Amino acid sequence: MRFIKRHVFAITLSALTLTWAAAAAADPPRLKGSYGFTGSAACLVAPGYAGNPSGPPLPNPTPGVALPNSGFQADLRPNDVLTGVTSSFANSFAVEGIRTFNGDGTGTVKGTSVGVTVRPTPGPGGFPHFPPAAGSSDFSFSFTYTVNPDGSWTTAMVPGSYSETYLTGPRTGQTATVDAIPPVTGMISQDGKTLIAAHLTPTVETFTYSNGDVEPRICHRSRVFIKLGDGDHDRDDGH
Repeated sequence: MRFIKRHVFAITLSALTLTWAAAAAADPPRLKGSYGFTGSAACLVAPGYAGNPSGPPLPNPTPGVALPNSGFQADLRPNDVLTGVTSSFANSFAVEGIRTFNGDGTGTVKGTSVGVTVRPTPGPGGFPHFPPAAGSSDFSFSFTYTVNPDGSWTTAMVPGSYSETYLTGPRTGQTATVDAIPPVTGMISQDGKTLIAAHLTPTVETFTYSNGDVEPRICHRSRVFIKLGDGDHDRDDGH
């Protein structure tokens, strides 16, 4: 009888252990704490155009408002393909910074960006007009995020929270805002210390600069995050 009781107890304990493990697996960690990140991005910018590329350079005819022929068609090609004057251009940049998860579905980002704009660029006449260049900036914004049962996560910028200040290059001293950075989606490592994320859908976003320039663009971005700090003292995994 004693032998049977021992086996029954062992089986019951094993069943409880398996049940607890299944529950733990079904309860994904809530992201909390600071993560360092690096990443890369490139943007197709469609600012529209005014004037004549072979004529004199012009000032911005609509400061603070996007040009009427700026932006993109439904098939995501720039509107300038319909005008016969190509003003769209591309730039690329790399970023480094810290993303802080508060553990309640909110957080903040601070980082630095270094980028280049290569030929062809608009002009030399009309508006806009500028040669290839490089530059750097500091940026920050707030975000919301969700951790999904399958271990994936999604985050979106809080509208109106983005701020960027240009440190070097042609826009030195200017600032910029963006209506919305499109959501990114990624995965969480098993130990919660490494994250990845990227855009999954091309989406138009609009940058507005302190000098009055307004630029609709479509960007792709990818990020890799690593947990900062000692141990897991600032990780809340719900247990």
